[in-house]
Amino acid sequence: MKLVHKLGYAEFNAANLQRELGYYTDIMGATVVETGGDGTHFLSLGLDHHNIALKSAAAPSLGVTGFQLSPGVELKAFESRLTEHGIRHTRLTDARPGIPALVEIPEIAGHRLQFYAEMAMPAPGFARTGIVPNRLGHIALMSPEGAKLVKFFTDVLGFHATDWFEDVATFLTCNYDHHVLNIIAAPVTKMHHIAFEMRGSAHQYQASDALARAELPILWGPSRHTAGHNYASYHYDHEGFLVELYADMDIFVPGQDYFEPRPWHEQMPQRPRVWPLSQLNAWRTEFAADLARA
Repeated sequence: MKLVHKLGYAEFNAANLQRELGYYTDIMGATVVETGGDGTHFLSLGLDHHNIALKSAAAPSLGVTGFQLSPGVELKAFESRLTEHGIRHTRLTDARPGIPALVEIPEIAGHRLQFYAEMAMPAPGFARTGIVPNRLGHIALMSPEGAKLVKFFTDVLGFHATDWFEDVATFLTCNYDHHVLNIIAAPVTKMHHIAFEMRGSAHQYQASDALARAELPILWGPSRHTAGHNYASYHYDHEGFLVELYADMDIFVPGQDYFEPRPWHEQMPQRPRVWPLSQLNAWRTEFAADLARA
């Protein structure tokens, strides 16, 4: 049973809150919808109340990741599912602006997760300056208990596993995207990267120009990945979080268990598969760098 519909938001702790806020408003083109009493800023990419939240902290880190439940799935039924599998959770009311109620898993494999059925849609619209992505696309999480995290998302929440890099990385989806989550087995617990969808290859070049003007160098790309085949580039934001900008991601057809055909696919039909580690492309180097910095 598929319980989750999409990745909703990511909340970050920032050592320099104003500088990180400038990154998301001036460079990425997000809009501040609300500022909480504790100084947390809630930013929308266009429709939802927030897709990114930023709060001040002593050191940069991922605070919480939020997912929206599938249409028709109520919080009570979701809680029952978690209870069946022995997953510790808490129901919270008015804990986040724009969300009347949510279920929080305070810790699983080192990560804090929240799930909600509905969010306000103030629809501030798309910004006219900055990169202005279509939407928040996916997030990659690292954990020494990567297998536990994969099992939770697949067995409990009904995500599909769409590709693997041997025993290192697993790509998971809850909708038509090749992946909404990338779970990486690693000796550290942190976010590896967060990804935003571009409008296409031309938008990648425009984004590259915007990053150059902001003096944020591109680490890799734009170039096409193997797993997912998204046309991607990577850069670090001001707090050192790795950000992916991508377009052209594979479209998953759950009932057929393959991806919509594309001219660049290695196989016809292209199905979920195990890729060799030599095909890790961009983030293989960054993965090693993350471990070195940990």
